[in-house]
Amino acid sequence: MIKPKWKGDPTCFFCPQPETVNHLLFQCSTAKVILATVAVCFGATNVPKTLDQCWVWCERWLPAGKKFHTVGIAAICWAIWKARNKICFENKIILDPISIICHACALMSYWAGLYEGMDKEALEEGATTMLRIATDLLNKRPRKESYLLLQDNEEDRQNEE
Repeated sequence: MIKPKWKGDPTCFFCPQPETVNHLLFQCSTAKVILATVAVCFGATNVPKTLDQCWVWCERWLPAGKKFHTVGIAAICWAIWKARNKICFENKIILDPISIICHACALMSYWAGLYEGMDKEALEEGATTMLRIATDLLNKRPRKESYLLLQDNEEDRQNEE
């Protein structure tokens, strides 16, 4: 994020676009993957592009979970922010956006301790379910060794010799 008179690079650490709050948390390709994965978890067919849309999105797709909207949004945004800072300040490489979802799920599970009884259990169960779905999606991606290779044609083989 750009501070006044800051001389650093204003580019997003996940993609080559200018970094703004809405870009980083909702419009960046990394954020879109994270939000699309979260959407799969509760059957949403779209993803928000701004924080304001995010509140409406949660209300539409999780109307019964209103008391958990703030925790869920905070966990996802905080996990994205922390991943960005690891890249920015620690030169870490984020190999997979699913790792950001894993961090968000860990935050939600931890913050479930702020609730009691059935609310605590519901939030823990939601975080566990989201983590399971996210890792299932990760495991369904094609592996490098499963790609089909194109056959060399005769002209390619002659050019190599």
